[in-house]
Amino acid sequence: MLGGGLQTMSRQDCDFMMWQRANELLQQAERIQRNFLQFAALSRYRALPGRTACWEPPANVVETDETLWVVLALAGVTADRLQVRFEEGELVITGDRQLPKCCAEGQLKLWEIPFGRFERRLRLTGAEKLQLQKPSSFNDGLIIIELRKQS
Repeated sequence: MLGGGLQTMSRQDCDFMMWQRANELLQQAERIQRNFLQFAALSRYRALPGRTACWEPPANVVETDETLWVVLALAGVTADRLQVRFEEGELVITGDRQLPKCCAEGQLKLWEIPFGRFERRLRLTGAEKLQLQKPSSFNDGLIIIELRKQS
């Protein structure tokens, strides 16, 4: 013990705290980078609407005996702003998530939700034997695409 009742920190505790702080700084840097990239993409989106995809939505693919289900997280995208097609063995999902009117002005404080043009390409095995079912369904921010297997 040091004078005044203070205990010395063990080397392990010091190392742990240092790595914990380093991890926090890395996470903060990643958030800043993501925010910058989204802001840059939005600026580009405003300058060239509809010409370049800015972001890629996350997707899940589930296969059953008869069907391939593709589920994309696309909250805020309406059916009229979504296109689904096959292109050279890939399922291509493109569209646009518009910036809400409430966000058109003001100072950017935090930017994690991507807006603007998006595109997702999924290379599917046996795509030539899949038939796209229309229409895709929208459910709680998810777009669900049904692809029927043809024999």
